[in-house]
Amino acid sequence: MAKVGDEIVNPRTGQRMVFLQTGQESGGDLVRIDTYNPPTSPTSAPEPDHVHPYQESGAEVLSGSLRFHINGEERSVRAGESITIPANTPHHFWNDGEEEAHFVGWFCPALKIDRFFETFFGLAQDDKLNEKGLPSLLQLAVMVPRFGDEIRLSSPPWAAQRALFGMLAPVGRALGYREEYPYPHHGGPQVPQASGEERRPATSRKMGVVVACVLALLFALFLLRRRGRSNGR
Repeated sequence: MAKVGDEIVNPRTGQRMVFLQTGQESGGDLVRIDTYNPPTSPTSAPEPDHVHPYQESGAEVLSGSLRFHINGEERSVRAGESITIPANTPHHFWNDGEEEAHFVGWFCPALKIDRFFETFFGLAQDDKLNEKGLPSLLQLAVMVPRFGDEIRLSSPPWAAQRALFGMLAPVGRALGYREEYPYPHHGGPQVPQASGEERRPATSRKMGVVVACVLALLFALFLLRRRGRSNGR
């Protein structure tokens, strides 16, 4: 569990975070993180659009520049400026300058957002993110129920995400995936994850995973079509 002064690094993006205030140390009121973002490469995958359903969030830029895409509109925030994003507002951001952007990010209330960042950066440290910077489908399936109050992808609809990941979560857990992935350099015990020989289940087990994935995807598509029809009435 992160403490004030702990640093985490995402080697895939070069983003670095230092915890200034954690949920445990603020009594659940606030998380504040000193954050450093290198310039965003034109060829890199953008940060996924997401929401923090129950948290107001924001950033105070100390140096450099960030560009925020918030609910369909864009805004640059430069040194000396700050931004506040209401809860449940779709957004993502990137470094739109030529130098490293240094800012203090915050989330209120804290919930478990600091543990989410530890998990996400821990997965990045162990090269368990795909080319889009996301965990695998089965890793997401066990993480989403754990951190759904803290962060959600803006699309597909939350009902479809819950249905899909709810069906896949038992499969993920059976294969060794866990909802939290401790950051490797904080000295805590590592939660076992599917790797090496553990990621080579018997053929019947693989077939079970495939069948479960297909059924879950079909069910999710059914929900999306049903939602589209109801919205079109």
